[in-house]
Amino acid sequence: MIKYIFTRTIAMIPTFLLLTVFGFLLIELPPGDYVTSYIRAQAAQGNTSAADQEDSMRAQYGLDQPIVVRYGLWLSRFVRGDFGDSFEFRRPATEIIGSRLGVTLTISICAFLISWGIGIPLGIYSATHQYSRTDNFLTTVTFIGLGIPDFLLGLLLLVTVWMLTGEVLTGMNSSSYASAPWSVGKVLDFLKHLWIPVTAVVITGTAWIMRVMRGNLLDQLGRPYVTALRARGLPERVVIYKHAVRNALHPLVMSLGQTLAWLISGFTIISLVLDLPTIQSIYLRAMLQQDVYLGGTILILIGVLILIGTLLADILLAWLDPRIRLY
Repeated sequence: MIKYIFTRTIAMIPTFLLLTVFGFLLIELPPGDYVTSYIRAQAAQGNTSAADQEDSMRAQYGLDQPIVVRYGLWLSRFVRGDFGDSFEFRRPATEIIGSRLGVTLTISICAFLISWGIGIPLGIYSATHQYSRTDNFLTTVTFIGLGIPDFLLGLLLLVTVWMLTGEVLTGMNSSSYASAPWSVGKVLDFLKHLWIPVTAVVITGTAWIMRVMRGNLLDQLGRPYVTALRARGLPERVVIYKHAVRNALHPLVMSLGQTLAWLISGFTIISLVLDLPTIQSIYLRAMLQQDVYLGGTILILIGVLILIGTLLADILLAWLDPRIRLY
């Protein structure tokens, strides 16, 4: 196992380098650059003098150099922990990401734990009580949860709260607590805003996990090895939970790589709709503005989480299924 983990970790290095190349090229792919977007935005506001500063701005941001040179300079700083400065905000990319990381992880981890904690047991129950009234009800709720986007659910919750209380719970804090230091009152206000995005994401996430778990477990319960275990006289509880459920978890475990990346890249639209100070909203803005260093840093972070998640998924699969051998 240790040799396998070491080999996979070493193999991540060239994958990471390719990731930086494609990530940098992806941001550079649209025509123009940040200066072009900035001048266009200023012209739309009636400021035509910004075009006179085009050459000086490109020299200031290093955009007058060839793309290969800019990539090399960025990568050399990247491996030393210097991810560059945001063109738009004129602050280090790490500072901008760090200021939004806490809120992003709070929403993501809460939604992840609740979705998996509810979806897997409900999926097991639904599969073991196939075609019962409860199964039919859960299946109907699952289809509804999968069919309604999370941002629409967020809007519905937002409007419902406004109609009942008169409060508009956008963002993560009320205006009175926005710049206030952390206190018991600010924490309670934070929780009052937190439940709306978490609930919206949990409903869609739970529906997907429950649907996958139900389908996988039904498939496993129809396999010959389950029939053989029952024929040997094993208790139904052992057959289901020790053998069938363990094998049914494989597809969910394999999705762990994408799940870790989802902690940073998920629920982008709902972040915009509810005006959440998350990494997702700033990532979309950086990509639209061609803010190379900020957008590139977040993109690489997402890619690294996918690599780590894939490695963790392989290790968990080897633990779940003794038939898998890692060399």
